[in-house]
Amino acid sequence: MMTQGEKILHDLKGQPTPFRVPEGYFENFEARLAQRLPQPEPRHTTVRLYPRLWRYAAAVAFVVGIGVALYLNNTMSKHMVLTEEETQDEYYNDELDYIMVGNMEIAEYLTEAE
Repeated sequence: MMTQGEKILHDLKGQPTPFRVPEGYFENFEARLAQRLPQPEPRHTTVRLYPRLWRYAAAVAFVVGIGVALYLNNTMSKHMVLTEEETQDEYYNDELDYIMVGNMEIAEYLTEAE
């Protein structure tokens, strides 16, 4: 027996549809399909604590490294900075070395150059 949809198709096309679906086929189709599909195996997952520990250890090492670098930079800069008096003393010592050249030394230098 043809359904109303099949009758409309038959009237439009002039041929009966060559494919027929058995009665009640789609009523329990999902259950039958689920039985045929392979069932997935349950997955067992393990949670490792090591990645967390490595992250924390890396963060601590980074903070310690920055602290050491800042400490060394601060102590080195204190030793490298000269006070104004020390700078003036070094300048005067250099000037005195050049000024204290005597006439004999200048004469010796000039005679050696000729």
